[in-house]
Amino acid sequence: MPASAQPVVPSSGYSGVAPQPAVSGGKANAPTLVHISEASLSNLFRVVPTYPRASSAGLKVVGSYTVKEPSGARLVGAWSPGYLPITLSFSDGHCYSFEADYYGTLKNGRLNPSSCKYRHIAPPPQPSPPASESLRLIGSAWGYGAWIREHGQETIITAPNAKTFEPLFTARMTVSAIMAMNGPDGPGGNVTLVGKIHGKLTVVTLEVGY
Repeated sequence: MPASAQPVVPSSGYSGVAPQPAVSGGKANAPTLVHISEASLSNLFRVVPTYPRASSAGLKVVGSYTVKEPSGARLVGAWSPGYLPITLSFSDGHCYSFEADYYGTLKNGRLNPSSCKYRHIAPPPQPSPPASESLRLIGSAWGYGAWIREHGQETIITAPNAKTFEPLFTARMTVSAIMAMNGPDGPGGNVTLVGKIHGKLTVVTLEVGY
């Protein structure tokens, strides 16, 4: 998590701010942020049929933005104290904070220059996948684990706090970072994934019930 965390958007949703177009920081060579339809990505995320509570699990895309990386730079890291705001770190040494207002879906997405300070807290170890699975751990947050198939474009997200390897949902997305926060009222929360979809850097936030 960053050393100086900004307020976290409530996982239960927040309204009261009228939707506005996505914007990016005014700095020269800043990344460009563009909102894309949440519905257009919904078929890329699926609850795993063999998940023990698949019949009651829920999954909904509530925020999706593409980020055009600065010229000559690439994303090298992403982190958050929860599922938002997210610090995006680029290879040119600059960082930007992605923020949005929860208005049913994430609205008013914006990027602003931010500090690159990062305080790493080692998460609890994740249960290992079966030896027959060719999976590599990308990261974990709030108990969720993100595992990517070697030489593939599918990422498996495992259920939080499971004692064994328990795939919860899949993402047809090459994920490079995961952020999350669970709600206090039941088995669910929000998960944000950062990675590539069809070759474009994309930030996707989902409501997850497990």
